[in-house]
Amino acid sequence: MPETFSYREADADSLQPTWTALRVHSLQWQRGWDLPALLDEWETRLTGVDDDDTAAVVTLPSHETGDAPALIRHGFAPLLVVAERRAGVVVPHRPSDVRIRPATHADLDVAVELNMHTVRYDAQFGMVTERPDSERHLRTSLAGALDRDHEAMWLAVRGDTPVGMAYVDMPQDALWMEPFANGRPFAYFGHLGVRPDARGTGAGSALVAHVHSVMDRSGVASTLLHHALPNPRSTPFWYSHGYRPRWTTWVRRPALRSAPGVSP
Repeated sequence: MPETFSYREADADSLQPTWTALRVHSLQWQRGWDLPALLDEWETRLTGVDDDDTAAVVTLPSHETGDAPALIRHGFAPLLVVAERRAGVVVPHRPSDVRIRPATHADLDVAVELNMHTVRYDAQFGMVTERPDSERHLRTSLAGALDRDHEAMWLAVRGDTPVGMAYVDMPQDALWMEPFANGRPFAYFGHLGVRPDARGTGAGSALVAHVHSVMDRSGVASTLLHHALPNPRSTPFWYSHGYRPRWTTWVRRPALRSAPGVSP
């Protein structure tokens, strides 16, 4: 059984600190827990006073809304959601003038550029942090996705210009999401992004429709993804495409503040 309280420090020379704080204290969800008491005990264990690269993190089922008041009183905010789409969910088709094609290694530069647009946009909402080496580590990660022996990344192209990119972890690559999955087999939608000047044109919807078609034909029962809850674009977008919230991550960053009552 996982420990109630845990701590991890990410390798600073890796991609992981782009998605979270360098130093993270976690409180493990348990059914029937006494959350107010656990939060009080946790306060005595936390480190990193006024260190913006520390975070205290609690991930719990999205529909456990009774825990929200205690988390709010302790200065936590809901920032990240694991959402799920079950196979076969049909959503209205949105016409688009883009075509979808598989990405190749020749597209690596544009894939990194499109992913960095997403990093910079999501950095406003409290979880993602652009690091000096974020672009370099993203390049390595995306090159690995392109090395797979199956299609895992696609571009939305308008004319001759790529305007959007999506990639997925198919079931054999998505096992790290096991704690959050309901249906089996499951995949993970790793990224969807379009150029800022192409937002709202239907390019993202075209990419999502293509990915969902691939998932359904492959027998994937459940597709999971993370999205920033405060993001005014991604939250309505994903739910209009058949996703539903399953797990919500509440965050206080820094993990401790020297001035009581200051919100994160």
